[in-house]
Amino acid sequence: LGKLDVISVGSATRDVFVYVPRRFFTTAECAVYPGTKIEVDDLRYSTGGGATNTAIGFSRLGLRAGVACALGDDESASEILRELRGEGVNVANAFRMKGKKTAFSVILTGFAADRVILNYSATSNLLHKAHIRWNPLNAKWFYISSLHGQKQLLSKIVWHAKKIRAKVAFNPGQRELALGLHALVEMLGKIDILILNKEEALRLTRHGDIARNLAALQELADVVVITEGADGAHAREDSAVYSVKPFDVPVVDVTGAGDAFACGFVGAIMKGKGIEDALRWGAANASSVVMALGTKNILLSEREIERFIERHKAGKKQNNNQSMLLDG
Repeated sequence: LGKLDVISVGSATRDVFVYVPRRFFTTAECAVYPGTKIEVDDLRYSTGGGATNTAIGFSRLGLRAGVACALGDDESASEILRELRGEGVNVANAFRMKGKKTAFSVILTGFAADRVILNYSATSNLLHKAHIRWNPLNAKWFYISSLHGQKQLLSKIVWHAKKIRAKVAFNPGQRELALGLHALVEMLGKIDILILNKEEALRLTRHGDIARNLAALQELADVVVITEGADGAHAREDSAVYSVKPFDVPVVDVTGAGDAFACGFVGAIMKGKGIEDALRWGAANASSVVMALGTKNILLSEREIERFIERHKAGKKQNNNQSMLLDG
């Protein structure tokens, strides 16, 4: 098949979205009591996980995408593989682990701004036990999402990428963040793109200021991106800082917005776009996804992204040759 444009590495899950009536929620918490039977408003099955979400997102952008993930030996795995193949994603490195159950999430939603996720992820932690054939693992880019603390695997993937002169984009999970910034730099060296949300950046740097965090995190990556939900997203390359405001769209469910933004941003860079356009692509893709249940239902093609941007007229782009003071 030759060299792929990108291989997404991380988790693959089977998801069920449970649309819970609003009366069971306050502004801050869900109140469900033992013995209660709740009639839900809607129920939808989907697939998720950082690897499958982004691989399909890249494929819809017209990129030759592959996935590296661990699946169980069950019907959920078969459904995930059917979907990936149907979207044109290479599944040569989607490994079925004998006797295991595919990762599964129950997502309680229906209250727009956020959701509650019940997650079984044991199988996602087993990618390091798969028989990965490193020599044929060939792509121009590797997009790495959460590996659930598999440090050796993370290091192997990054150094394999550097060995074959591939570029690396990294969206770390909580266990990778727990290693700390300096440990990640020591383990990985400098990568190409780092994508975090505001809270994750704070965890790595202990700074509450976006501009300071963008600068500090360039120790790990040439391009640093920090998202902050309704307040937009910011990126830094060298000494230049860029920002984009979010699109004004109705929010149904925010699950998968981060992955949608990431594949929009990184996909734009792969296609030769600049940082400003990449931010707008990411914002458009994320805004599209939050308008419906599911993590990838409305991931956009390149043409659809351009139309979305034109139709919704996002906020003005900003750039500066020095660090900007951004609201934190």
